[in-house]
Amino acid sequence: MRDIAKEAENVIKALIVKKPHYNKKLQKMEMKDELKLKTNQIRKFLTAVNAITNKVNVYKAKHLDATELPDELAGEIQFLKVKAAYQVGKERGNSVKDFMEQSKMKHRIEEIGTSISKYEEFAHYVEALVAYHKFYGGND
Repeated sequence: MRDIAKEAENVIKALIVKKPHYNKKLQKMEMKDELKLKTNQIRKFLTAVNAITNKVNVYKAKHLDATELPDELAGEIQFLKVKAAYQVGKERGNSVKDFMEQSKMKHRIEEIGTSISKYEEFAHYVEALVAYHKFYGGND
């Protein structure tokens, strides 16, 4: 089984850059770790994933033995690639693009297909990305 928490942590660590920062106490410039990606950029994607997760949970409650998603829900999951592309396209820098590439987001979405368990793993992965982003100092 994949260690999605470790994978998510490694993605976020790869987005850390060294930036010059003036230390007032020492009155000198220092290099400080900073995440390239802002919290709101990653949270918007999590919000979209959470909306789908709610629909998946409702479907599972109505279809207790189901292991596959209906085409409509599977299509909504695949549409996350469009939302990701939009986030990349509207940004001036490369932080969202780097995040999407590092996290292999497009590939992870594609491999879900109609599998409920693969979707749930994906949703946990996105949650882990947000959690490690916060842990490593992500902010607006």
